[in-house]
Amino acid sequence: MNKVCFCFVTEAGLDYRQVEKQIFDIIQADLPQGSYLTVRYEIILKKIIFKLLKLKKNNLYRNSLYRKKCTYTFDLFVRGGADILMSHGVADKNYLTMRDENGECYINRRKHVLVPGPWLKNKLLNHPKVTLNENQIHCVGWPRLDELIDLQNKYKSNQKPTEKVKVLWAPTHDRRKRGKEGLSTSSYPEFGQWTALLEGRYDFTKSLHPGNKVVNKKPTVDALIEADYVISDFGTIVYEAWALGKPVIFPNWLIGKRIQENLKGSAEAYIFENKIGLHAESIDDVIEFIEQGEGINRDVKDFIEQYLPEAFIGNSAKSLADVLKQINNEKV
Repeated sequence: MNKVCFCFVTEAGLDYRQVEKQIFDIIQADLPQGSYLTVRYEIILKKIIFKLLKLKKNNLYRNSLYRKKCTYTFDLFVRGGADILMSHGVADKNYLTMRDENGECYINRRKHVLVPGPWLKNKLLNHPKVTLNENQIHCVGWPRLDELIDLQNKYKSNQKPTEKVKVLWAPTHDRRKRGKEGLSTSSYPEFGQWTALLEGRYDFTKSLHPGNKVVNKKPTVDALIEADYVISDFGTIVYEAWALGKPVIFPNWLIGKRIQENLKGSAEAYIFENKIGLHAESIDDVIEFIEQGEGINRDVKDFIEQYLPEAFIGNSAKSLADVLKQINNEKV
């Protein structure tokens, strides 16, 4: 088989499989036909008989069968081993500075890392444990927004007036427990005690993270597009909502302290420390923000321009494809 430029390695479990496919499809649509292929990680393991060799996931799969198939490998999960990494979510969460059992950052094993904008790039370049240089970290925006922007434009063109404000509660998953007390930094399930109240006042929708859904683990799309306000905490939905022009309300009284204490140095801790966006100290504050028609303020616009620049919004897949082509040309 002749080499292609890029091999997209699918590694997601059930919770993230649809997210992974959606992102890969959006990126690949802007790459030339025949320049990429997609392979499933488990299939490769079987082919090189990892069970017999009793080897862990390491450089072997990067440098053997994949290398015969393509010039570069690409994946979305920090513990993976592809040449090029872009996170499966646009939020920071200190995900790209996670360390292995030896205290080394996983991303140091990569040749290139793709981030949404200069805020996260500068964080990585200034991190004492990250060894990648400026030419290895590329700002590309967030590909999922390309599709969301297109869908929102179509929705607005056919939108009918409604009497009630549309409010979406879209928390991130609560599986990760942090700190000595083992508390979640998600608003799920605690915020759920006020859903009946909000359902009585607004056109209210709840959309859980795929990790908390039992079935239909599709990422949130339609509910986000249609929402006037989004209630969330510290995940991808926060940035997508802001980029779509939707105000985000944070239930600060539930999660603000936890995020600042357990996610120090992250973009999300920065948001809570500096009260960027609408930070509620009670359910009454949530209702007041909505009733008063609070919108997106200058502090949000200034921050999002650094984290997820407007130049990439709706244009991310092309920007990412251009970066991949540049990387491949440098290899040649």
